Amino acid sequence: MRHITILIRIFIAALAIAWPAAACRAAGEKPELIVEMDRSRIYEGESVLYRITLNNVENPRQPDLSGFDDFLVAPAGEQSLNFQQTIIINGRRSETIRRGRQYNYRLTPKRAGNLTIPAPTAEVDGQKLIGKEMSLVVTAPQDQDIVRMEISAEPVSVYPLQPFTVILSISVKQLPEPYANENPMGVQTSPPELQIPWLDDEHLPDGLKPKENWQRWLEPLQSRGGGGFAINNIGSNSVFSFFEDRRMAFMPESQNIRMPDKSGKLTGYKRFQFKRTFMAKNVDQYTFGPVSLKGIFAEGISSSGAAQSKDIYAVAKALVVNIKDVPEQGRPETYIGAIGRFHFEADLAPRKARTGDPMTLTLTLSGQGSLDRATMPDLSKISQIAKNFKIYEATEQTKGDQRQFTCSLRPLEAGIKEFPSVAVSYFDVQDEKYVTLTSPPIPIEIEKADKLAGRDIVASPNGLKSADKELETRQEGIYANITDPGQLTDESIRPERWLAALGGLAGLYAATAFAVVRLRRLSGDAVRQRRRAAPGKARRSLSEATIELTAGRVREGADRLESALVDLVADWSNTPAAGMTPAEACRKLESLGIDGEVLHRTGRFLENCESVHYGATPQAGEALRRDAKGVLEAVIHALRKKK
Repeated sequence: MRHITILIRIFIAALAIAWPAAACRAAGEKPELIVEMDRSRIYEGESVLYRITLNNVENPRQPDLSGFDDFLVAPAGEQSLNFQQTIIINGRRSETIRRGRQYNYRLTPKRAGNLTIPAPTAEVDGQKLIGKEMSLVVTAPQDQDIVRMEISAEPVSVYPLQPFTVILSISVKQLPEPYANENPMGVQTSPPELQIPWLDDEHLPDGLKPKENWQRWLEPLQSRGGGGFAINNIGSNSVFSFFEDRRMAFMPESQNIRMPDKSGKLTGYKRFQFKRTFMAKNVDQYTFGPVSLKGIFAEGISSSGAAQSKDIYAVAKALVVNIKDVPEQGRPETYIGAIGRFHFEADLAPRKARTGDPMTLTLTLSGQGSLDRATMPDLSKISQIAKNFKIYEATEQTKGDQRQFTCSLRPLEAGIKEFPSVAVSYFDVQDEKYVTLTSPPIPIEIEKADKLAGRDIVASPNGLKSADKELETRQEGIYANITDPGQLTDESIRPERWLAALGGLAGLYAATAFAVVRLRRLSGDAVRQRRRAAPGKARRSLSEATIELTAGRVREGADRLESALVDLVADWSNTPAAGMTPAEACRKLESLGIDGEVLHRTGRFLENCESVHYGATPQAGEALRRDAKGVLEAVIHALRKKK
């Protein structure tokens, strides 16, 4: 207790010293809502990165973006902020301090023109913070007939878990004679750039899953000859270098079509289609697009026979795919909300019991489909169950492709020979109809509970006559109607037992106080604890990354390897891991005095992780897996030497 008192006094003294400084600092640091945007002019179909920072805020809350009706708003991550930056230019000192939380969004305009981005707001500790309005100039694509783009879907309305295909069609005007038979995408000096929002699996909306990951989708479309379309900067060199451009080109099979040009004349075009299949788990609406294209295309042939080119910017307008709910018509009462194809089983344990004994009913729905909305069937509507059993509240659990419901029952009558069938219904999206599954009856044996005398259950040590009283029973079980505790035990007071118990409690209190003081001493240094745990945490991440790489998920494995190293540096230096980039991690290692060879090896490895993220191949994943352990252990060894 004396140790605890000393600790409390030290804490109060430290607080008294720090409080005036903290109060002065807080007085000058008012909460604020800062708004930033990466560009002020874009083409229709492009997006801007929009950032909201709640600065000098202890308990930040999600900003309110009401009124952003002219934009599609997609969250792009958030992170805690705790940094200070000082810049001195020509002897003038400027300081930037951020303490709070940062929210990032991607805004895609729905139309062209001079648009106003409304002022966002946020409620913080009862105070309403208001940001500032911003202006964005959105330029419409030029009127041209060289490139036509369109987004479609087959079908455009589906049930949950029913596949649908999103199709991006790009029609490029055929070249004039004598090059009419040439592929217009094979004569480009550099591939035009497509921006397809639904390419990146990590930024797809919740509940939307592609049939295959983006690498497997695009791999068969890669153009070895160089002609085609560049997509989302895939294949560009690492962020550690700015001197090369190694964009990959992709070109699906084409077909010749005829369609009206700008003047209404039927003209030949080459149509290229990028098709990707998705499934959605939940009832919702999903927006695909818009898609933009920038590039140089051949417009005609000069008198000298040279190709004439033109800068083209084209946009395909967004498409909405509707994930509809199952039909009301024909929906049975036994429908439990499951969508897909399933099997159903029921089990009851134990099979032999007495009236009032607890029994456990387990209902299992398994198969392929959406199980998250599936609910426990209403047993009270099954007359034979409601009549013969007391039903208690059920629990629900989903594991993989299985949904399990568990509830307790107590039989009310003796002589019950079977537990009745239970029926559940689900919606089959392939056949578009409801299906009802029924479990078979379960044979059971329910006997009458014995009525026992009190002396058969408990005995009074003093032979009190109260123990001779008969214990009462009811259908819910033994002891249900007992109101006199004297029927069960001796209630006489024994002081020596109370004194012994109090002495034991005093000893336990002293031991606990000693343990608390010691535990605080051992665990009080949070920085030390974080540093000690860092190598083990990094090695676990390395193991997880190795599993991903071995399974062929190269991009996911590369990301885990990068996180393992970056988080190791952050934990060792007691730096917030959120938002730390690989380049910052290398600079932190340098500031810790790590020798040049380890530093260079680490930077090169992180650069390779970045490159694999944007152009994943099995060979690149194998190289990462081979080098990962050596790099990680070298960094851990170097950090321990410097400690």
